[in-house]
Amino acid sequence: MEKIKVAVIGAGPWGSNHIRIYQEIAGVELKTICDLDKKLLKNHRNFRTVTDYKNILNDDEIKAVSICTPASTHFKTAKDCLEAGKHVLVEKPLTLSSKEAEYLIILAKKRNLVLAVGHIFRFEPTIRKLKEEIKKGTFGKIYYISLSRMGLKKPRNDCGVLFNYATHDLDIMCDVLGQKMPEEITGIATHSLGRKYEDLGIVIAKFKNDILGYSQVSWLSPKKIRDFWVIGEKRSAFVDTMNFELQIYDAGIVPQQSDFGTFQLVTKSGEVKKIKVERHEPLKKELEHFIECIQTGRKPINSGEIGLNTVKMVEYALESVKKGRNIKVL
Repeated sequence: MEKIKVAVIGAGPWGSNHIRIYQEIAGVELKTICDLDKKLLKNHRNFRTVTDYKNILNDDEIKAVSICTPASTHFKTAKDCLEAGKHVLVEKPLTLSSKEAEYLIILAKKRNLVLAVGHIFRFEPTIRKLKEEIKKGTFGKIYYISLSRMGLKKPRNDCGVLFNYATHDLDIMCDVLGQKMPEEITGIATHSLGRKYEDLGIVIAKFKNDILGYSQVSWLSPKKIRDFWVIGEKRSAFVDTMNFELQIYDAGIVPQQSDFGTFQLVTKSGEVKKIKVERHEPLKKELEHFIECIQTGRKPINSGEIGLNTVKMVEYALESVKKGRNIKVL
């Protein structure tokens, strides 16, 4: 089978990971790397490098492109690549507006091209294991999911912390619960640094079956925090994605008969089971999946539609922040 020639647009820290991994995937040839910064391109002298991605659009040999540029550039870059007949994987968020995301999805369908979005946690082994455990039914009813994603980071100039961080958390909630979208979203945010974009955000999503999702995100925290809890009727779990470990808690609130005909709620304390999962790099799985979808015509599990749903959820959260009330998801 002829190798699929690919290009990477954006050679910054995350784009460099795409560059490294494409070299490790069988059946792929990394042909061109593009970035406006010539200093970054000096690190990749073994490849053809360009500062204008139009050189990629005009190269008929290149069949697929990773877009790892600032979020504000995603729409135009992805649009141009799709119009040039390239399969596209664009880092999250897909775009900064749902209308733009919808346009890209329609364009990709018309051209019969793969459009995938960098929702990397759909390939994270610990979360995949959690989904398996939940499907077994041993958790009972899921009460809520709580995620905290914080750490000290230079604020972005093209979007706030909700588009930067909460996109991950909202997609994780939908993925773990097996639901397309929540029914209602409430957002709270502050502009602590006095800028246009928010620096601290909280999103509360109400899903079907009265399940709540909670996401707290910030780039102001001096300590990197990745807390991820799933609280269920019979069991609960702490997901440690940094150490590839899933902790299952056999504890909760249960009814107990105190005397004839009388019940009360009591706490049940049980063992904590630690499950180590096989370590693999989620980004590599994501890029391998992207290439496989190009080869087979399979729809990506991180499709444009998934990216669109996440953009919509952030828009609802920002609308809630602006209006000071919860927003019904349409």
